[in-house]
Parts: sequence; C-alpha cells; structure tokens
Amino acid sequence: MREPLPTVIGAGITEKWYFRHLKDFLHLRIDVKPKYFGSDTAHDMQKLVDNVLAMGGKAVCVFDMDTTRWDEMEKERKNRFIEEYRKNPDVILCESMPSIEYWFLLHFEKTNRYFGSSDKVIDALREYMPFEKSEKFLSQSQWIATMISDNKDGQAMKNAKELGESGESYTKIHKALQLLNKNKNEKHGR
Repeated sequence: MREPLPTVIGAGITEKWYFRHLKDFLHLRIDVKPKYFGSDTAHDMQKLVDNVLAMGGKAVCVFDMDTTRWDEMEKERKNRFIEEYRKNPDVILCESMPSIEYWFLLHFEKTNRYFGSSDKVIDALREYMPFEKSEKFLSQSQWIATMISDNKDGQAMKNAKELGESGESYTKIHKALQLLNKNKNEKHGR
C-alpha cells in the first residue's frame, strides 16, 4: 500500500498558491487541497492537523506568527499548538515571523531584520519582483518561476538555515521543502 502524500495546511491564499505552484514546478508529491487553507488560528489548524493524522498522513503546517506580536491570547494558543506537535514526526511545523512573504524575501536577500507587518515584508520583496497578495496575482505561476530561477530557492534555504531563529524575523519553511524534496516523484529530478 502506498504511503499517503504529505498534506500542506496553510493560513491563506498565499500559502495555497505557493505550494500548488511548487508542486507543479518541482514535481513534489504533496496534497494541496483548498479545504486545508484559510485560517491562521491555532484552534482551526489543530483540527486540520488532527484530521490529517487520523487518516494516517503527514501534515506540513505553514503559518504566520505576526499575530502573536499584538494578540496575547493567540500567542499562547500558537505556542501550545507548536509545543503539542513539535516532537511529532508526522507534523512539520513551518512558522514564519512575521509571514510567509519573509521566506520569499530570503530568495533575494539575507536578512532577519525587524518587519512590523507582512506589508513591510511585501514592500521589501517588491524591490526584487512584482508581488500582490490577491487571488488574481497569486494564481499566476510567474512569481514562483522568478523565485526558483537561478537557484534562488537554494539560496533561500541557505539563508534561512544560516539565520536560524535568532533575529526579529525567521522562517521554518525550508524544513518543509527538505522533506518534500525527498518525496519528489521518482521520475522527475531537479
């Protein structure tokens, strides 16, 4: 019997489209279903993770941490969520502070400076490429093609690993990509 595909669980449309396009470009063996995207609350993500685990799958959970800067209750919930699953080998936690757009920025720049919001990260990202947080823009694959060209994705992995979690901004998305790259379709390499 074939092992279930890792299921990506994400906060919103950016995560959904990013992983959907990566699946196609990099021939990743992952499950990217709309029902697993749309909420950044720890409570909702926990229900989705538990659903995936109950079906015998692996959950790749991608979420932003910016809300923890101003919402103490959500900070407590996310910290409990992380603590509950951090040692579970079937759950890959991929949080980003402040947001996934910081991961995108690491494709072009090595920085862990403070960004007050995802909007500030997007402003920095736009110095390198067009980017809009809209369904119309994100559904087009050109922005992903830009980020994976010329080994920019490899540079982002290196930057994220070297910077770690010591600065004002951080991401763990590289952990998901390490796992997912191991699960590529056998007939496709990169």
